[in-house]
Amino acid sequence: MFKKFLLTIILYYLTSGSLHANSYSIFGGTYDYDDDNTTNLIGLNYHISNSEIDLLSILTINPVVGGLVTAKSASMFYGGFETNLGSDLIYLNLSSSAGIYSNGDGKDLGSAIQFKSEVNLLYSLSDKTRIGIGSHHISNAGLDSVNPGTNNFYLIFNRNF
Repeated sequence: MFKKFLLTIILYYLTSGSLHANSYSIFGGTYDYDDDNTTNLIGLNYHISNSEIDLLSILTINPVVGGLVTAKSASMFYGGFETNLGSDLIYLNLSSSAGIYSNGDGKDLGSAIQFKSEVNLLYSLSDKTRIGIGSHHISNAGLDSVNPGTNNFYLIFNRNF
């Protein structure tokens, strides 16, 4: 029930005009590549630009929301913050998010609450389009005694609105 409520809140904000995404990323790759539960994953991130936080005039931090689903019906919907380091041509995108996870027929991560740490390397093809590779780790950060975590990697297509 809580998962449906959280998904409803995220979808409401995405469609209400309260949050304006300046870009989206579609990604696909391998879920849990270093374990017996390896499968495929696909996901979507919205990178929100209207709420920039300038941290000590060094880093600009923006909100990000998204979700992913695996071929074994595991899914996660999340929200967090990200920053970009580098130039307009090539840069690192770093993010940290918290969200709701459902293992479906996939790996049991021990808790519905999960945290995702992510690093992506993106290359600009044009002013509006980027491609890249990325990796993220999902874990419940010790909230439950069962905490196997997953390591994932993927290809990314990013496009400005």
